[in-house]
Amino acid sequence: MKESAVLFLIKLLILSDSHGDISTLESILKKEKNIDAVIHLGDGGTNMWDIRELTQSVPVYQCQGNCDSSLYNFSPELNFTSGSKKIMACHGHRYNVKSGLNTIYFAAKEKGADICLYGHTHIPNNEYYAGIHLFNPGAVKDGRYGIIEIDEEKLIPELKTI
Repeated sequence: MKESAVLFLIKLLILSDSHGDISTLESILKKEKNIDAVIHLGDGGTNMWDIRELTQSVPVYQCQGNCDSSLYNFSPELNFTSGSKKIMACHGHRYNVKSGLNTIYFAAKEKGADICLYGHTHIPNNEYYAGIHLFNPGAVKDGRYGIIEIDEEKLIPELKTI
């Protein structure tokens, strides 16, 4: 009898730039099922507090955006491992992403990241460049978000609209 491999699959909900749009956040969280973690990339991180009843079963990680008050003490950048992938997550303004992705790409490369999550531009982006996956879910306030599934072998990023 042949043994089958069991793959461990992680599903991340990637949000950014909600800017107070609680109703769209609620719609996204009600639509997306079986989420293992939520990552909010800034500019509306406190909005996650307003909908915490929808996220009680999953961890929520938040980055500080340029429009988020420093009083909330969000980290400007998160670096972590999820499944088999190293991830760098930030809002993007500190890396001048509105002027191009070179600076953030090299920062992610220096940190050994496989995936670089960023927001700030409000423009969705899902591209693989020289060993690093650059992913911007777009702005929640425009009905945009992202899902990234990670298993032991691959990465499945998807840009979505509510």
